[in-house]
Amino acid sequence: MAGNRFGPLDPFCFLAVVPLVIVAVVLVISDLLVFAFVPLVLAGLILLGDSWANRRPS
Repeated sequence: MAGNRFGPLDPFCFLAVVPLVIVAVVLVISDLLVFAFVPLVLAGLILLGDSWANRRPS
């Protein structure tokens, strides 16, 4: 049962994740490391939510 918590990622999920990661990289380059965590956390939540939504039925 523990193997069904997460499923495969939908490729369209990366349309939201990649820009968030780019914003985080720009913030890190601009020496705003604290603010870079916000888009990174959002990107991680999108990936986790998408993987959870695409889990296989048991």
